[in-house]
Amino acid sequence: MAAFSGGAGAPTPELDRLVSRGATLFSHAIAPGNWTVPSHMSIMTGTYPWVHRRRTFERGDPPMETIAMWLRRRGYATALLSEEAHLTGGYGLEAGYDEKFSRRIGTSDENRTTVNRTLGHAKFLYSDPFRNLLAGVPPLAVPLTTLNFAQETAYKRDVCGDYLLGDWGRWLARRPKDQPFHAFFNFVDGHEPYPELAEGLMDRFSRRGYAQIPRFYLLSVPGLKDRVPWDRVRAAYQRAITEADRKVGQVMALLESAGERDRTWVMVTSDHGQSFGEGGNIYHGCGASDSVLRVPLWVVPPGSVDVPKRVDRWVTLCDVSSWMKSAALGRVPYDAEGRPALPFPVSPPDRTTILAEGGPASDPNRSLLGIRGEEAWNRRQIAAYRGREKWTVDLVNGDVRHWPNGDAGAAALPPPLEGHEATEAKHAVFGIFSAADVVRYAGDGRELVRDSLDDVRMKSWGYD
Repeated sequence: MAAFSGGAGAPTPELDRLVSRGATLFSHAIAPGNWTVPSHMSIMTGTYPWVHRRRTFERGDPPMETIAMWLRRRGYATALLSEEAHLTGGYGLEAGYDEKFSRRIGTSDENRTTVNRTLGHAKFLYSDPFRNLLAGVPPLAVPLTTLNFAQETAYKRDVCGDYLLGDWGRWLARRPKDQPFHAFFNFVDGHEPYPELAEGLMDRFSRRGYAQIPRFYLLSVPGLKDRVPWDRVRAAYQRAITEADRKVGQVMALLESAGERDRTWVMVTSDHGQSFGEGGNIYHGCGASDSVLRVPLWVVPPGSVDVPKRVDRWVTLCDVSSWMKSAALGRVPYDAEGRPALPFPVSPPDRTTILAEGGPASDPNRSLLGIRGEEAWNRRQIAAYRGREKWTVDLVNGDVRHWPNGDAGAAALPPPLEGHEATEAKHAVFGIFSAADVVRYAGDGRELVRDSLDDVRMKSWGYD
């Protein structure tokens, strides 16, 4: 479920009910990436983003076998039910699914709305003069982004609803009862934009109107994010979480009415978190703070299987595919510390330290050319979690930062480590001993070479 973390205070009665049904609560789960495409590909392949390298809107087959492909080869019926267009947009995430249910199958990010199609390539909208204009006269950002906000919220209203629940019920009813199945849901309620914001005419000309401004401008125009009424945005987000929670309850109810509940493993998580200014981050797709990397995770076993009720060590969503493979082969998916019974793929990543990739919006290989280069969120980072501690390494300038007790709720970045401390952290935590070792996180066997950038919309945004 996209953007599901950070929902403290949101009523989630259906998720609470999962615990009473014997679910395992993973209290320290980490997403492999900070936005949809790389994180989902990691969930589906069991590999980190610097291994699968699917970090942008690149059409084509997946770079390696996904868990859905593996399950289908073993005779499983497979279905993908998604409100998020990225999962059915041809980026390889739909591979292995016999049936796909979505309002917008095959819709690319560039073609999602009329504004994207007509103005998405207009370079002047992302140019220095335009951003300087908004920095000098911030109120202009509100009316200038009204059309984009209206189209994005209309799109979200269209894709969100109960139609997937109807598809789910019908698919369960008509599939062969003696055939095992795998179904993957993505509910997008918690993802921005939030349609209830700036609904009224007067809202568009008041401080509330700043809540409709797209992430790009909030990140790239200094001071603009400070005008956003974040308390109002958070409240809208929490109401969206409660709506997603309702859908989880309906998925479970339909599973039970079909007589499948007692033989089905159910996993509920998010592909990333959602940030409201923490660490300079806006929503997601930038930075490596806990607000965008730490996610909720529950696993509900079939009725006859005992699992630990709580796992408090760090776990990565890369393990989800390993858990599914283990369950398909008749094994309890994980032990008391969440470690998979069987790996997927064959060579599991080291699990003593949990890693994740953070970087600038849409492609952690790159930076936004000339835009806020002084900000940590606009440089490629790797985050590492071990014990109570967290580290990040900046792959551009080499800075290493350390949080002895994690960065949840941290008001500011700690200063970079210096001298021996920095060198020791690079060696012991990240395994970086020379410039060549950085290549491991770029996924290239020779040198740090960026993939060719063919996505015209990303070029228009200013990516180098």
